[in-house]
Amino acid sequence: MEKLPKVNQKEKIVKGAKLNFMVMALMLPLGLISIGPFVLMSGAQPYLLEVKSFLNTELFVFLLLGILVHEAIHGFTWMILLRKGFKHIKFGFNTHSFSPYTHCTLPMKVWQYRLGGLMPGLLMGIFPIVISFFLDSIWLNFVGYLFLWAAGGDIISLIMIRRLNKNTMVIDHPDEMGYIILENREIN
Repeated sequence: MEKLPKVNQKEKIVKGAKLNFMVMALMLPLGLISIGPFVLMSGAQPYLLEVKSFLNTELFVFLLLGILVHEAIHGFTWMILLRKGFKHIKFGFNTHSFSPYTHCTLPMKVWQYRLGGLMPGLLMGIFPIVISFFLDSIWLNFVGYLFLWAAGGDIISLIMIRRLNKNTMVIDHPDEMGYIILENREIN
């Protein structure tokens, strides 16, 4: 009898309130690392006064547009890595966790999933934070931190997937924050 491939699936997700709690817990140490050096150099009061000076409608609109760019970076990264076009990338809003999302409908290797998950936080969070020290820019530092916060779910997902082999096949979860591990097995 011919052996037919069978795919077992193992779901790894974090839901709404638990995800939000995990992101909040993660942001304290990330804030100490990213904002802490500025506060040590200039003091908390000057940092807070400057942040307060640009807390306005323009910043709010900038952050909303930034979240859309964040999601687009996920989509473009996966589109480039998988070379299958944009038709397999879906955008939406999860009402349980009150967050936008990008979903790739195609299976991919763990390294591709990781890179797609990493890129927005790297480009919009970590890079601006690093550059802010060279430019002595509290605004860039604070905005980088906010975009790193926006990547909190991505960071949690990267932590969850850290032990998987880079060539294991996964698929982005269609409804929740997380992924599904695809395990190939042969049956008789």
